[in-house]
Amino acid sequence: MGTVSARLIAGLIKVLLGGFLTAGPPLMSVARGDETASINARREALREWSSLANGRTDFEISDPALVPRLLALAAEQSGCKYRDDIEKLPVRFMKVAGHRLALMFCRFSVTGSHRAFDLSDVSRPKPMEFPYVALNGFGTTDTPGFITWREEAGLFQAETGSDLCPSPHLRHVYRLDVTNRESFVVVRVEVSAPACGAGQEWTTIWEAKPWPAPADPR
Repeated sequence: MGTVSARLIAGLIKVLLGGFLTAGPPLMSVARGDETASINARREALREWSSLANGRTDFEISDPALVPRLLALAAEQSGCKYRDDIEKLPVRFMKVAGHRLALMFCRFSVTGSHRAFDLSDVSRPKPMEFPYVALNGFGTTDTPGFITWREEAGLFQAETGSDLCPSPHLRHVYRLDVTNRESFVVVRVEVSAPACGAGQEWTTIWEAKPWPAPADPR
């Protein structure tokens, strides 16, 4: 009886070990396959970006067919409808403080806003958030309004308001912070009195002050 039990146990162990050894290679093959697919996707994204940029760091495109495939996918997944407006409001690519970004105008029903995408890794475009003034504090949004880039000052301006004239407008001023990771930091908030055209006068309602040394968030 003891001998039979020993043989039975040995047989079970052999079957189990055989099963593990048989199951091992397919699992490893799947992992290797995923890794290979990821590497190939990254290579293809880099190849596509290199062809589009052609050595440029700051440029625009107004043809939806030229939007990098993975950026177009990220935009569509975030609900960004860019195709109808891209001819008048091109997608802008830029490099700020060594970091690659894309500004894309997105239409939402009758309204619209720019969105910013982090292209540090062109194979994984990431929508970026902006802080904005809210009731009794600040919030975050990925649709901050119509964005312009003031290169000489190193600042982004995002303006919101109604198309009705005259009407007041709100403007947030941002800088790109790269201390830990790419993020937008609001440095000033401005409002304009109801006006039409380019004759708006802006009044600062909030401006960031330097942090006291003990409270430096870094």
